[in-house]
Amino acid sequence: DRGIIIKFDDIYMMSIKDPVLGEELINSLNDCQMIAIHNDCFKDIIEEKFSLSQEITAYQYGYLKDTVKLISVPQIEIKEIGMEYYDFIKENYSTPIDEEYLIKRIQANVFIGAFDQDKIVGFAGIHDEGSIGFVEVIKEYRRRKIASMLETYMINKLLKKKELIYLQVEIDNISSMKLHEKLGYVRSSDIITWYM
Repeated sequence: DRGIIIKFDDIYMMSIKDPVLGEELINSLNDCQMIAIHNDCFKDIIEEKFSLSQEITAYQYGYLKDTVKLISVPQIEIKEIGMEYYDFIKENYSTPIDEEYLIKRIQANVFIGAFDQDKIVGFAGIHDEGSIGFVEVIKEYRRRKIASMLETYMINKLLKKKELIYLQVEIDNISSMKLHEKLGYVRSSDIITWYM
């Protein structure tokens, strides 16, 4: 109950209540390319030890229901997508991301695309620790509920697999917070800080 540290591939995730234990755990790590910390108070030690910088600060959201109402948008179809859409995803994803990580996630077959006939207009995926992410809709297609369509499709897919459904929303992204709360997500009071 003092804290936990989990490693997914090259990513460490920490939730530590005891700052002394947290510092000990961070100092015990030899190599760290990326770290996510709940309620962070370790900025200085992480930046000094690993030369990582604070990139994203976000709220954690969980979807706690056992059903979801799928959103449909006229003329928009959801399809699974792969590496053939790498350039589109890379060009349109607004959050800083490591190219190698993005390729790995696309190759894991966890991305879906929203299509207006044959034109891709948005996408969503799953991060390697299991959270929904990568949600983007190109500018001229925003405010048409396409992001909601992508999200509810992804929620439904994860519900069928009986997986935990969660995501992070950057603390200054008010429109995304409203979207997720409208879809039924519940926001945790914890703030997650990502260092990369």
